[in-house]
This record gives sequence, structure tokens and C-alpha cells, in this order.
Amino acid sequence: MESDADVEQNGTWCVVANVKRERPFGEGGMESRSGTRQFRGGTKVYIGGCYAGTCDGVVCIGLHRKNRKMITCVVNVCHLENFRPKVAYHPEVVRRLQTDERCWFRTEEDAERWAQAFPQWQEQ
Repeated sequence: MESDADVEQNGTWCVVANVKRERPFGEGGMESRSGTRQFRGGTKVYIGGCYAGTCDGVVCIGLHRKNRKMITCVVNVCHLENFRPKVAYHPEVVRRLQTDERCWFRTEEDAERWAQAFPQWQEQ
């Protein structure tokens, strides 16, 4: 197990994505919205876990759209794009990834596997 000093120095693996700038909304998807209720469009979010049985919810860490403070929440995978495995180094992100029981991605292999799986979830 890595010590706290190692984690802060080396970071931790996760999946990074961006919130879609425009997404369909409303009856029949005729309207469009920018971002989600929690995040602005284009915001970089760190994904540390998911609900694999439902194929839609992912645990995201990122800057809130209004107060610009770091938050953790569950977001529908359809509202995200550009999934990629990365090491997170931001101290608050690393802390949240390590302490939230919903965040269970820990290795590069986990991050790579889930970064490839999330776009397939969007097709379902």
C-alpha cells in the first residue's frame, strides 16, 4: 500500500474526461444545454469509479459550475466525452480519489480498461 507522501508525490490513476459543451435536452432532444447542473461544458473531470451494473453513472470530481470549488458527484456517462487514462496529481483530487469508497480505480490497467468501456456505455 502506498503511503500518503507517495500518493501526493506520484499521484493516482483515474479516467479523465470532459463535460460535453452541448447536449440534447427536453422532449425529443430538440433543445440543447451546455454542461450539466453541476459542471460547465468543457470542464475536466476525474472519474474514480462507476456503477458497472447500470452502465450509466460515473463518480466525477471537478470544479462546480458556480462556486468553482472541487466537488464529487455522480454524472451520467452520456454527458461526458474524450475519455482517457491519466495520473491525477492535484492534491484535492488525489485525496478524494483515495478516501471516497465509490472511487476504486487504482491501477493503470483499471484506468485504461474503463476509458475504453465508457464510450461503449454511451451507445447502450
